[in-house]
Amino acid sequence: MRDLEDLAAPVEQSECPVALRTRPFGLESARPLFKKGGKMSKKLLAIALGTAATVGVAHAAPPGFYIGGDVVGETTKIDDKTGGNASGSAKATTVRLRGGAHILDWLDAELHFVVPAQGQTYSTTGASSNKSRTTIGAAFAKPNVNVGPVNLYGLIGFAGTKVDFSGGSGSGAQSERGVAYGIGVQYPFTSNLSGSIDYVQYVKKKNYPASAAGGFDVDVNAISVGVTYTFR
Repeated sequence: MRDLEDLAAPVEQSECPVALRTRPFGLESARPLFKKGGKMSKKLLAIALGTAATVGVAHAAPPGFYIGGDVVGETTKIDDKTGGNASGSAKATTVRLRGGAHILDWLDAELHFVVPAQGQTYSTTGASSNKSRTTIGAAFAKPNVNVGPVNLYGLIGFAGTKVDFSGGSGSGAQSERGVAYGIGVQYPFTSNLSGSIDYVQYVKKKNYPASAAGGFDVDVNAISVGVTYTFR
């Protein structure tokens, strides 16, 4: 009977300042269920942090990838500084390959490779044609914003450009790297397929070496129209 009375007796706050004591069959245990700074609190903290990290990873959107192809109107403008008066512009129609990733809602990363066309004549010296052949590779950051049904974007990055010269005013090849930039607009046809048009300034280089008499100032830019497929 005494045991039953002990079980029914109220527990005073002074007896258990941290947690309830258990009294199985009249025996007391003064061990608290939770102890500040103890192993139980550390375990609960670890579980909470692990759960938060798991939820954060689950809600983080993975980057989306895309590929594209364009028809390119490429212009290589050459200003002859050798005194030979062989300045001019070589215009070529070629293909550009693109690939990229959607990093953020407003930012993509994009790579370009412009397939070199056959050498194009930019000027004539006597009976000799002066030609150039341009190869381009570039990497861009691509900030963008939706304006109504279209997406406006900019391109800022670096381009590596190789220009092969041939003809009476000079011959040889020169590779240069520098800042590249551009602007364009994209229109979605479906959730995966879109069309775009853009202008890109790939290189603007002073004094490409051509001969002992001097060099060429070279300006390479392109207007492109193409399509993009996004993997979803």
